[in-house]
Amino acid sequence: MKRNENYVVKELMGEFVLVPLGEAAIDFNGVITLNETAKFMWEAAEGDFTSEDLEKALIEKYEIDSETAKKAADSFINTLKEEGCIE
Repeated sequence: MKRNENYVVKELMGEFVLVPLGEAAIDFNGVITLNETAKFMWEAAEGDFTSEDLEKALIEKYEIDSETAKKAADSFINTLKEEGCIE
């Protein structure tokens, strides 16, 4: 998988959001709010990545168990795939 390069993270009024650019802005009208963990996963998802890559990054950063990390990574990926933010 990889991030759709037509989405960028911006900080708006103290919150982080994914904002569509270019063609993505035509297909998606709005923004996606990211909590701290989602922002971290977006940043960790550079280049080609897998769910396991995000799980490992979450475990290292937050010192959580693998089951919790897997659920968080899968939820993040599924949500952003549905919106076209991840290809």
